[in-house]
Amino acid sequence: MISHPVPAQLGVLTFDEVYREHASRVYRFCLSQVRDPAEAEDIAAEVFVSALASYARTSPPANEVRPWLLRIARNEIIDRDRRRRRRSLLLARFFSGGSEVDPDANVEAQVVIRDELRAVLRVLGRLSARDRMLVSLRLAADLSYAEMAGVMGMTEHAVTVATRRAVQRLRQHLGSQP
Repeated sequence: MISHPVPAQLGVLTFDEVYREHASRVYRFCLSQVRDPAEAEDIAAEVFVSALASYARTSPPANEVRPWLLRIARNEIIDRDRRRRRRSLLLARFFSGGSEVDPDANVEAQVVIRDELRAVLRVLGRLSARDRMLVSLRLAADLSYAEMAGVMGMTEHAVTVATRRAVQRLRQHLGSQP
């Protein structure tokens, strides 16, 4: 008689477990990328909406859930940035250089975020998008290099080298802060 393993034996979590275990990491990663708590919450919510829609079909093993969620988050951040750029270009074209970006929009967020976090986020903004992504996956999302490789679509060795260099650049920027 052949017995079929139940999901718990395969290491597949219920979606409630996935959310409880990974929501804060996904949010921290999103915050590290967009540097706006409200936008980070919106993106994290979208990540879990997308994840829920495909969870039954995908059923990632428990050890692959975090990289899977962060890959969804990465893609959502990239998509939002592309949409924002397109809208800004259209607005600029139709309204003679006007932009949808309000420079005062982050004032409230800056009040809420601790001074130390503000400094790190400011310095993260000086890094390239790739360096920012690597540092965020490693430090904010607490991923292993193997998990980061899955998110970034790189080899583990390439991710390790690139992340160490990105962290070194981050430290240099932090050291040059007044």
